[in-house]
Amino acid sequence: MKDGDQPCVLVTGASRRLGASLVAHWLQSGYKVLASYRHESDQVQMLRQQGAVMLCADVATEAGVQELIEAVQALTPSLRGIVHNASIWHSDAELTQSPMLLNTTYALHLFSPYRLNQALLPLLQAHSGLSDIVFISDASSDQGNADKALYTASKSAMESLMRSQAVAYAPKVKVNAVAPGLLAFHETDDEAYRQKRLAQTLLGIEPGFKPVIDAIDYVFASTYTTGTRLVVDGGSSLLRS
Repeated sequence: MKDGDQPCVLVTGASRRLGASLVAHWLQSGYKVLASYRHESDQVQMLRQQGAVMLCADVATEAGVQELIEAVQALTPSLRGIVHNASIWHSDAELTQSPMLLNTTYALHLFSPYRLNQALLPLLQAHSGLSDIVFISDASSDQGNADKALYTASKSAMESLMRSQAVAYAPKVKVNAVAPGLLAFHETDDEAYRQKRLAQTLLGIEPGFKPVIDAIDYVFASTYTTGTRLVVDGGSSLLRS
């Protein structure tokens, strides 16, 4: 099948939640999907059965990034897009007590995306039309946070990298960030926490992952959007301002 018949996308951090939802969405849309994950799960197996090429790679490590690069290069002659979804979230108290965890945070949010983009740029440029890189950032990345300064700084650095690579890769490759707020609660979140978080948005709903998928679809479809940060947070940033 030719590149134009079945475009190929790469999603990192695809074993659950937003990443897994993106893989399922693009499979249903007719894409060839390459997706990285760190731990095997029922959702990984389900996505594999649906047709995704699931690649076990720890992209927080140099060896894992190199393995993923070589696997992608062997599996496709071109890429329609890359979505950097692999991420972790920890407080400053946790990160300052664990240098390894701090290194992992910056590897996932900054160093590994940089390396992947540089190595896979020829595949993005080989796509028949415009191609895209999308960083999944955080709606709070432009706000101060006394308890999560290091995490927030890592996402701010990610957005700075996004803008620099938008300049470097134009005009063939568009580079943007989508910055979500509350999307979907975890099963362990109690009712009091849920109500508190809903009250911190203007729209007051738990939207699920579709708004971010819609935002990425918009970026892919747009011929005139690059170097942009799209916030998908139900208006919570207005309440913080």
